[in-house]
Order: sequence, then structure tokens, then C-alpha cells
Amino acid sequence: MNKKNNKKVLYIDADSDFLDHLERDLDKKNLDDYFFPFNDFWNALHFVEKQIIEKNKKLHYIILDEKIIARQLDSSLEKISEYKNYMNNPDIIFCTSNNNNGLRNKVMQHRVITAFLVKPIPEDYVEFLITGS
Repeated sequence: MNKKNNKKVLYIDADSDFLDHLERDLDKKNLDDYFFPFNDFWNALHFVEKQIIEKNKKLHYIILDEKIIARQLDSSLEKISEYKNYMNNPDIIFCTSNNNNGLRNKVMQHRVITAFLVKPIPEDYVEFLITGS
């Protein structure tokens, strides 16, 4: 695996146990340097401001859990949209446990969203995003 081509993934999810488990798995594979887990939207944005934008670094993927932003869906997606160009246009992947057409249509109307996924997300999905294989 060529670490030079590895992608960086910011994952914002309400389930901190899931994020901890995922981080441990990626650590075992020496991929944790490419994984940035958060269970608070505003802490994740602060990280993006200070560690990605200010340091002119690239972020490749943002996985965003509906539970994190459900009450402020539109304003949260607008905020990400404001930052997207400064992060070199990462793919924004929206994930939810709530598989309904109304939510999907609402979310996909935001141009900032690249994909809509229904949980559970496969365990090796983030590893695939990082390594491409």
C-alpha cells in the first residue's frame, strides 16, 4: 500500500463507541493518521479551521451522520459548503439510519453532498476510502 496516495477522512458521528472501534481498527493497520473522528459537529469544524484550512492541508472525504446535525440540517450543510473550497473540495458523504425518500431528496438538494448512505456502513468502508483498495 502506497501511503503517499492515502486519502484523509473526517468522520462526524453521534456514536462515539463506533468511532473508537473504527479508530482502533485503523490504528492496527497504521491508517489512523488519515482518520479524524468527531462526535460533535462544532468540534469537527474547529478542527477543520485550525488543522486543515489554516495549515493549507487537503481533506478528501467528510462522512457526516444525520444524528449530529438533524435539528440544524440546512444551516450545518451551508456551513460545510462555506468551508468546502478551502478544504480542496472533499466529497461529503451523508449517512443515516433513516432510509426514506423525503430525507434523501432534501439532503441531495444541497449541492455540497456527494453521496447518501444508509447505515450500517460496512466496517471496511473507511479503510477503502483511505487506501483506495
